Amino acid sequence: MKKMSVFFALLSTLFIVMPVKAQVHLGVSGGLNLANVNVDPDDGIDFSRLTAFGLGGVLDYGLSENVTLRFEPMYLQKGTTRFGADVKLAYLEVPVMFKYAFGTSNTKPYIMAGPTFGFNLSAKIKADEEQDIKDEIKSVDFGLVLGAGVSLPMGNNSLFLEARYALGLANINDAPDDPDLDIKTIGIQIFAGITFPIGTK
Repeated sequence: MKKMSVFFALLSTLFIVMPVKAQVHLGVSGGLNLANVNVDPDDGIDFSRLTAFGLGGVLDYGLSENVTLRFEPMYLQKGTTRFGADVKLAYLEVPVMFKYAFGTSNTKPYIMAGPTFGFNLSAKIKADEEQDIKDEIKSVDFGLVLGAGVSLPMGNNSLFLEARYALGLANINDAPDDPDLDIKTIGIQIFAGITFPIGTK
């Protein structure tokens, strides 16, 4: 709860210090998350990628001609596959990224980076039967997102396509019978979306 309070206080501060006339875009995005985990010690267990999904909203807040602050709250699936069973974790994920766009044309490639905060909604292992393991997963995840994309004009709106690498920095293991196990989420994400301008340049 303390981490959440600090996070939302930071967001409030950012909005206060932002320019009043900054260009704002709202939109939606969605796509694939090729999810996996880093486990230490792994005891020789093979963890395979899980094809998962994400869907959410986008808020782009222009700080300058080339620099944008992006908030992207979404429903995001994470997890892995082990012993033929899918470990499925669902999060309310909130990436907060700085985007830097290149060039002055309407079609703009960009790079982005920033922290991401995840709040666990569910955790299950699915094989022949489904088992709830939410009590064994910490309620908050934290990580870093690095990515690149391209924005394409569509009238006054913008289409975008981007690829991202999400690296979990927090140990999400909360299993009482294996407290020394370190589990961190990772993911290769491919997202597309559209944004609509609502601000004034």
